[in-house]
Amino acid sequence: MSQSRRATQTNRAALVLSLVVVVIAVVIVALLIVLNRPASTTPESASNRNQVAVPTGVPAEGNVMGDPNAPVTVEVWADYQCPYCREFVMGPEAQLKKTLIPEGKVKLVYRNFAFIGQESVDAAAAAYCAQDQGRFWDYNYKLFSEQGAENSGTFSKANLIRFASDLGLNVAQFRSCLDSGKYLSKVQADTQDGRAKGVRATPTIFVNGEKIEGLPSYEQLVQVINSVQSK
Repeated sequence: MSQSRRATQTNRAALVLSLVVVVIAVVIVALLIVLNRPASTTPESASNRNQVAVPTGVPAEGNVMGDPNAPVTVEVWADYQCPYCREFVMGPEAQLKKTLIPEGKVKLVYRNFAFIGQESVDAAAAAYCAQDQGRFWDYNYKLFSEQGAENSGTFSKANLIRFASDLGLNVAQFRSCLDSGKYLSKVQADTQDGRAKGVRATPTIFVNGEKIEGLPSYEQLVQVINSVQSK
């Protein structure tokens, strides 16, 4: 083999080795970036992690949260599959839980307007089953946290039972309640009550009887609260 040919092969081997080293270095750097990347902290996910279903020290009885003698009642008509309802729960409602509800100025009432589909009805019935164990608001918040596409199986019976297990409920008691259909007629009656009251879409909010349709900001909600208090 000629000297020039040996030199060419040596150069080629060196080039291949260099490329291999570069590729390995790139892979190592990429792995280090992935391993050291902080967990996602988008505004919504960070907000959700910091939320609680019922603030410490705030009374909650059934579907009512807050001081029973609070001068203002915020009544929320919602569907567990409604994305705007979820936005209300994660936004304005969460802020009420940090301010006016613990201060005893507002009590919050959740009402079912289950109109999107059967999964809406089943989810609402499941929340009442959780209420039997004193955990309505925990389960209510869990449903909105787990919300997926409408009528996609997110609120299948298996998932509703899994949510109860996640919350540490008595699963056998919960399953029995859900299987019996104990609260289906109550959910349907809730929805009829909403229609009679003029609810046509969700969320619909009544502040001491004053109707707000659609999704208000926290500031808009407080403005209405202050307005009804001054009457």
